[in-house]
Amino acid sequence: MKTLSWDKIQQGDEEAFRQLYDQYADLLYGYGMKIAGDDTVVTEAIQSLFVYIFEKRETCAAPQSIPAYLCVSLRHMIVNELKRENSGTFKSLDEVDTNEYRFDLEIDIETAIIRSELEKEQLEALQKELNGLTKQQREVLYLKYYKKMSPEEIAQVMGLTPRTVYNTTHMAITRLRERLGTSLLLAVMANLWIFN
Repeated sequence: MKTLSWDKIQQGDEEAFRQLYDQYADLLYGYGMKIAGDDTVVTEAIQSLFVYIFEKRETCAAPQSIPAYLCVSLRHMIVNELKRENSGTFKSLDEVDTNEYRFDLEIDIETAIIRSELEKEQLEALQKELNGLTKQQREVLYLKYYKKMSPEEIAQVMGLTPRTVYNTTHMAITRLRERLGTSLLLAVMANLWIFN
């Protein structure tokens, strides 16, 4: 895969912009659906994000991490839309509050049974324990283990410090290990596709 050049995006290179979309659209869709669970809201937010980048390309500085920049921008757009739908008023990005959005880690148990060596009872226990984690813990685990983001990228996306990301990860993994056992937790880590 060709290396993505932000400079070319800033210059209006359509091929570079197409590459940006092709490389990150699936990541953004999966992340957006975890937040909103609404295909229309997520799809429109992704389209709005890429339109915004294209329109502001000349003044948009090159991000340190493209996936983190795109995820944090999409997160703001989706949360804004959810707040607007719930309250009827539009809020600026500075007023975005994540209390109103959800972050679900749902397992397709039937598919997971077929494609992994995990048993139905194990998957149901895992789903129950995931539901018992905080929204922040679920989101950190998803970004770290499923989307392979660094703690610094996760901190940028979620508006946290890297230390908070480390602590949140540790607390979530400790809870899952205590409730599920190490062997089941390791089996889950080997089958992270189940969170798709």
